[in-house]
Amino acid sequence: MFEFIEFTLFKIAILTGSALYSFTDTWGWLISLLAGVGLPTIYFDKPKTEREETITRRALIAVSVLFFIFGTLSNITIPWVLIWIQNAQLDHVVTVEYSWKAYLLWPSLFVGMTLHIVARRQLSPLKNKIKTDLTKKSVLVREERTDVRNIRQFLPETIDYNPLDHIDITKGLFIGLDRYQKAQFIPMADWQSQHADILGTTGAGKGVASGMLLYQSIMADEGVFVMDPKNDEWAPHLFRYACEKAKKPFYLIDLNRKEYQLDLFAGINEDQIEELLVAGLSLAEKGDIADFYRIADRKAARESPQLASTEERRSIESLFNSDHVQSLVESAKAFHGKMEELALVKSINAIGGLNLKDIFDNGGCCYFIGSMRNSKVIIAQRMILIRLFQLAEERDRVKTKPRPIAIFLAELKYHLSKAAIEGLGAARDKGIHIIMDHQSVADLK
Repeated sequence: MFEFIEFTLFKIAILTGSALYSFTDTWGWLISLLAGVGLPTIYFDKPKTEREETITRRALIAVSVLFFIFGTLSNITIPWVLIWIQNAQLDHVVTVEYSWKAYLLWPSLFVGMTLHIVARRQLSPLKNKIKTDLTKKSVLVREERTDVRNIRQFLPETIDYNPLDHIDITKGLFIGLDRYQKAQFIPMADWQSQHADILGTTGAGKGVASGMLLYQSIMADEGVFVMDPKNDEWAPHLFRYACEKAKKPFYLIDLNRKEYQLDLFAGINEDQIEELLVAGLSLAEKGDIADFYRIADRKAARESPQLASTEERRSIESLFNSDHVQSLVESAKAFHGKMEELALVKSINAIGGLNLKDIFDNGGCCYFIGSMRNSKVIIAQRMILIRLFQLAEERDRVKTKPRPIAIFLAELKYHLSKAAIEGLGAARDKGIHIIMDHQSVADLK
């Protein structure tokens, strides 16, 4: 009984192997071609997670591997299987050989792989296009932001208008029109008690926005200081017009001109001079190995105003020419060298020149034209900003309500120092609000 079953199974195996041999000898190249079409799926459609794996992909890979074994490798695997079956029952083994078509097996595999890659490159865009065309967007979708190239169509239409037609200080601070072309205002008290940051690339309209806001600050009887290191072409004319309309003084200080204009040390004391020098000359600790050498420079900044006479403390130029500072040429070289540079900036060394406190007391606008490249002028810009903070701190905020002061810092990175950053955090309590513009968040680092 068992011998009969064994012989029957042997017969079925021999017939199946023979049929498989005949089929692969004739159509092996086609099976190899199909294996080449399916095998690249292993590489191209890898799932990111186990959950994304599909039964279809697994089945396709399994069939492709099977076709590779009994198609591409049929001239090796099929003869070996037939020999193995015959060895189980027969003493004499009959071998089989494939025809010339066996030479087509491997080329067919590579042709299949090539077809897969070409079809994937050609059909993928077509599939995505058909999918997009057949996808119906919900009527509930609004203001969709999907492609930066099409973002313009989702933005409100930009129209030309004259801000002067809408500015009304009694209603608040005009900040622009909404999408329905209606004027938008914020309470003036909120504007005067908060800082503002205007961020945008070159040509984005930072100057236009800041000009409109500061124009209204002048009209609202604020004291306005503009620190402009890039020398805007139109801004000084706008602020002068605003001051004339508000019957307030307008001062234009060009820090690059070799003329005496500003009295930076007007009404200053020794401690304030030390603070100006440490902040302006970047002598504060920075957490690097150079802090050791800055100790002598900070000592020089502290002792110089203390050992100077009243006349010598009237300007940076006269302080530099004092006997004590001149004696520091070897012991505090960095301090002495930077003081020498500042002494050459005549625009801030005008004894009896413009007093910044006048704008604090009477309002109006003081416009500073600075520089983005001249290191001496950049230091002067930082010192002016610190001096404004000092003047704000001196005001009596208990018995009287100090005049709101707006300070506009164009191209913020050219005004920053450790003292300036700390001042920004406490300036609002002193009646100062800062308007800053810069091109990138990286400017704050």
